[in-house]
This record gives sequence, structure tokens and C-alpha cells, in this order.
Amino acid sequence: MLVSIVGEEQNVYAAELLDLRNDFVFKAFFADERNNNLLLQFLKAILGETITSVKLTDPTIEIAHSEDKSSVMDLRVITNDGEQINVEMQYQGHKWFPERMLMYWTKMYSSQDEVQKLYRQLKKAVQIVIVNFSLLPKSHYHSMFQLMDPEDSTIFSSHLEIHVLELPKLQVESIIEMNDLEKWLLFMKSDKKTKEALAVESSTLKEALSQIERLSQNPETRRMAISREIHLKDQLQREEDAESRGVEQGKEVGANLRDREIVLNMYAENLPAESIAQLTKIPLEKVKGIIESIVQ
Repeated sequence: MLVSIVGEEQNVYAAELLDLRNDFVFKAFFADERNNNLLLQFLKAILGETITSVKLTDPTIEIAHSEDKSSVMDLRVITNDGEQINVEMQYQGHKWFPERMLMYWTKMYSSQDEVQKLYRQLKKAVQIVIVNFSLLPKSHYHSMFQLMDPEDSTIFSSHLEIHVLELPKLQVESIIEMNDLEKWLLFMKSDKKTKEALAVESSTLKEALSQIERLSQNPETRRMAISREIHLKDQLQREEDAESRGVEQGKEVGANLRDREIVLNMYAENLPAESIAQLTKIPLEKVKGIIESIVQ
């Protein structure tokens, strides 16, 4: 059944560019060694630092496992200074997303201990996540977090750095006036026409457009990207259904507690079960059951 659906989706979208907000497409795009310079330019646009080169610690994308429901399509990068950067695209979030980011950062930083480095040899670790939803209670699209004293902003250590880029909060007025990061983020979330307009203004994004066009023409990559998109949408629907069931169950529990309180109050006034049922329209059997629960 899935093969049939994916086949139909491919026919419909064959002429469209793959969506970089799809985490599989995001990793397939930036993990390609031909796009190493694009990855470098993207990271420089985020961090505003002098990074001269980047190397993926795992340059292969797990194409065979793109349909694995537990797959994490992140990019782990080492810079020319030995600093670690983890980059990922997330289409949907959840209540504990910030804690998830901290856990990923912790694993990345502690992985340096595997080679028994001295403390002075430890390098900075940066977690970057691009999200297709609103995560933080602020209007700006780019947030950066460090360990610091809230009283006077003294930084405890520069080794912890987390960046959150919220695509829905990117405000577009004029492409010409946008900075490099804003252009990159717009490129990721926009249609082909906007991508082409960005390519006119930026040689880097002109190359990015060429590479996403090339990637989009690969039938196997397209099939797996669509399969991944279906999985993400199905996952979101399951979460919404579970939340809806929880609300309904909550309403039922609330109604039962309300009925119990009413029945017990009226029973305390020496009203018989039959009268309580008649006055409240609560089924007689339910009224008797509530009364028996305290009489026994």
C-alpha cells in the first residue's frame, strides 16, 4: 500500500523541488561532499565566526534507513579548530524539545572523553536546530543560548552554545536587504520561484539551487523523501489523535467526579437513590453505585 501511495506522490510532485524542511532531504543535501562549501557558508552565516573548513564525522547518509521511524537525520561536523557542531532540521516539536536539545549537546560534548582528553584539550560544542514551528516565546527567528549568570551575564563557559532558528518567524520584506542567514532560511522554506530570485542575489544560493535541483531529479532520493514526509505527517496525526483522546477522557473523568459530588451531597441530605436519580437525571444504577462505594 505504501509503495502505491509513494508512487502516486512521485508522479504528482515529480516537477517540484524537494523540500529542505524534510530532515531526510536536509541531510542528503548537506551531507553530499559536493556541497561541503555550501555547508561551510551556511554555518558561517549562523555562527558569525571565522570557520575556514568543516568535515562531517559521518559523511554517509543512511539512505537505506530513511524510512526507519526512529532515524535521526542530524549532521555532526568538526571545524578546522576542532570544535564540534551538530545541525538538524525538525519539522515538528513537542513539549520537551528543549530538554531533548540539551541531551544531544551533552552527548556531543562528552564524546570527547572517549579519547581521554585533558580538560584543557576539550573543544566547544555547538547545537544548532532549524525548526518549522514556533518554539520560544519571542518574536525573533534566531536565538542563541549559553551558560551564564542571569544577574550580570557573566559567562560560565563558552563551550556550551545552542542556536534555535524558527522558520515561521522569519519576516520577509526585501531580499536585497536580507543578511546571509535570512537568505538561507528563506531558501529552505520557499518555493522554486523565490529560490530562483535568491539565486540572482547570491552566488552561494545559485549553487544551492543547482544542487537541490540535481538532488530532486534522483528518483530514489525523491521516493525516500516522500516516504519520510508521509511518516512525519502520520506521526503528527497520531499525536493529535492521542491528545484528542486525552481531552475526551478528561471530560469523562470530570463528568464522573461532578456526578459523584452531586449524588453524595444529596445522599447526605437523606434523599433516597430514586429521588436523586429523578432530580439529577443521573441513571439510577450509577447513583446506587456511587452510594454503595461509601456505604460498604
